Amino acid sequence: MENEKMSGQPTEQQNESDISKETKVDEQVKSTDQPVEQESEVTQLGSVTEAQSESADELAQEVSSKPEASSKESTVSPDSEAVENAETFYQDIRQKAEEFVLQPDWAFVSNELANLALKMSEGPDPDTDGAKQAIAAFQTLRDEFEARKKAHYEELNQKRADNLERKKKILKQLSDLIEAENWTATKEIRSIQQQWEQIKLLPASEVDALNKRFDSLLEEFENHKVDRLVKKLQKEEENLTLKLLLLEKIQDLNGKADQASADFAALNDELQDLQNQWRKVGRVPLDRNQHTWDQFYAALNQFSELRYKHDTSYRNSVEKALQKKQKLIKEAESLLDMEDLAEAARRVNKLHKLWKKTGNLPQREENELWDTFKAATDAFNDKKSENLEELRAIEQKNYELKLALIQQAISIKEVDSSENGHQKMQDLMAEWKKIGPVPRKKSSKIWKQFKEVMDEFYNQRREHFKDVRKEHKENLKKKNEIIDQLNALADHDDPAIAVQEAKKLQDIFKEIGHVPIKLKNKVWKDYREVCDKIYGNYRSSGTDLGMERKLASEGLDSSTRKEVITSQKKLDAAMKMITALEAEIIQFQEAKTYFKPTNKGNALLDDLDNKIAAAKNKLDQKHAEAYELKKSIDLLKNKGSE
Repeated sequence: MENEKMSGQPTEQQNESDISKETKVDEQVKSTDQPVEQESEVTQLGSVTEAQSESADELAQEVSSKPEASSKESTVSPDSEAVENAETFYQDIRQKAEEFVLQPDWAFVSNELANLALKMSEGPDPDTDGAKQAIAAFQTLRDEFEARKKAHYEELNQKRADNLERKKKILKQLSDLIEAENWTATKEIRSIQQQWEQIKLLPASEVDALNKRFDSLLEEFENHKVDRLVKKLQKEEENLTLKLLLLEKIQDLNGKADQASADFAALNDELQDLQNQWRKVGRVPLDRNQHTWDQFYAALNQFSELRYKHDTSYRNSVEKALQKKQKLIKEAESLLDMEDLAEAARRVNKLHKLWKKTGNLPQREENELWDTFKAATDAFNDKKSENLEELRAIEQKNYELKLALIQQAISIKEVDSSENGHQKMQDLMAEWKKIGPVPRKKSSKIWKQFKEVMDEFYNQRREHFKDVRKEHKENLKKKNEIIDQLNALADHDDPAIAVQEAKKLQDIFKEIGHVPIKLKNKVWKDYREVCDKIYGNYRSSGTDLGMERKLASEGLDSSTRKEVITSQKKLDAAMKMITALEAEIIQFQEAKTYFKPTNKGNALLDDLDNKIAAAKNKLDQKHAEAYELKKSIDLLKNKGSE
């Protein structure tokens, strides 16, 4: 790795052109008139040939075995100048090789080293140590370079193989999406495309097949995507038609509402049903969406105005809500004049909660009052922002007042653990609650300090009442004995008798006083669990003492009584559910009044409408269930009394 850094490691972009460049090297070498043995010294694609792995001595021997010079030249013995020229010749070649191996282009360096090797083979006799050393150094440089090049190409081929596996995995992801017919996965497809395009280096033999398969899958997805968009547009047109029909029905309903004798309870139910249907209809074309909603809200506002005009009870409720909201507005406006900013900040939050609980008004009036109320609270919030320093000073003062209360509590804890001390601590707690907020960062810490003092006081107070603790222990023993008796009743063969006996024990249990406070929860838990088990056995048996006596007096046999009791319990459960659903619907309808209408849709309001529709549907089912149960009970009674 260090050799690669020193030799200027080429980039991947340069590496991709190495094959073509080295092919040119082959062509250049083969185009010379040198023997085949010299041609084999050129390397291809990072592989080291036999000629390139020759030792320095072999290269020197090859150089010394070059053809004899002319007879005239051979008669002249080499002098010192010839020796110096030979050494200089080979040293220059070695120096050039050292410069070349630092270049970042593998093909270029291979070509130049091959040329230098060719030139070296044509040089003078290396008959001096300096010349032989230069030849050996050159061969070492060349061998090291070829080894690095081979390692580089092996690493490059491995990277190509790894990239091939990565692309196959990406192709599998795309194929899975297509097979699953997930035609809405546009984001996933875009991500897959980005990952695919980022992988560049691949085996050349695999590129075309991979790209062809990938493009084919993309084309299939795009075709289905277009089909889906066409269906979506068709669906939006159908939704628009449905909403226009609903608008016509609401307008017809408004026509019925414009009469003094109109039954607004029934009309309001019908309107709610139409609103639920409206919410269930999906999207309409974008260019018609706003206009359609405007028509819808206008029709609702018209109904509210007609109801206010003709429905006296509704008008009275609206006027009461109007008075309450006007009062809240005045209180919100008065916040600006309050000296205690901290108390005013606390009050503004309460006013918002009260506003939500106040009854609803016709939409136009509601919007106007809301804007006025919000403007008042916003004005105070602006004032609060402008006077943060003053607010912080008030909070700091409150903090100091609470610190003083902690000191008083410590004094009481140290000298008075009687009932009188208890009252003093309660007075401190009441005073603590009256003090306004403290800095937020200190709030939890100071409350923890105050509570710790209170806890210590009451711990000491409990220690003070030793006789009381003794009584508590005796009470604990008595209650545990009753719990043991109740546990025995839980396994009784007759659940009805077990309940009768349990009631007696429960009366005794209630007359027993307090137990040690540390065991209070455990004792109560054990008591409740065994009682629940006894009454659970009783309920699961289907018996009811009161109803058993009543039905027996009506002449019903045992099996019929059991069926009647079972059906009656189901009826009671159904009626309980009906009451709960009616309360839930009223709660949801009141919640809708907190939303300010806009020209755009409101996801929360839509959710409320969906919940109301679901509750009404379930309510209808429960009414039907209750009706069938009543019929069943009547039939059983009539059959049993025959």
